[in-house]
Amino acid sequence: MKTVAYIRVSSEGQNIARQKKSLKEAGCTEFYIEKLSGASMERPELQKMLEELEAGDMVIIHEISRLSRSTKDLLTIVEIIQNKGAGLKSITDKWLDLSDDNPMSEFLFTIFSGLAQFERKMIKQRQKEGIEIAKSQGKFKGRKTKLVEGGKEEQRMKAIIEAYKQGKSINDIRTTFKVGTGTIYRLLDREGLKG
Repeated sequence: MKTVAYIRVSSEGQNIARQKKSLKEAGCTEFYIEKLSGASMERPELQKMLEELEAGDMVIIHEISRLSRSTKDLLTIVEIIQNKGAGLKSITDKWLDLSDDNPMSEFLFTIFSGLAQFERKMIKQRQKEGIEIAKSQGKFKGRKTKLVEGGKEEQRMKAIIEAYKQGKSINDIRTTFKVGTGTIYRLLDREGLKG
């Protein structure tokens, strides 16, 4: 029986220290660390953790969004964990405690994970509506591209455009140049290239 931690941040630049500290304090001895979006099941460390789980093990996460951003994927992950005879707990989401065979815990888990996804979708919808209103009033400017003309930054912009023209994927460019996807698309759009 072991207590394992699954840590995820969305990008290389994000810090895992806060998650790691709280998970160590919760008694975790093994750590699976992912620096990828949680919108997909295609996460090597997650798959490795699920494969290596044994009966009696406990998986601890800092919060539910670290495990998955989709209710469907989350339910799949939880089913795999439970089929292995392991448990799952969240430090932040106190209601998420599937450490024993408690039907009420599973019921709460299903309800709250659905509500969490619903809230994320509502936030996106409100953002979209706010942007549309701002656009109609001529107030929406969009985010400014972080890459600015002049010196090294201009060389970087040219290198990004050249990499795109050579057929490199957006993901490759993002990783190579340590730049956000939105910034790349805005740059390509500015150059009249289709991202």
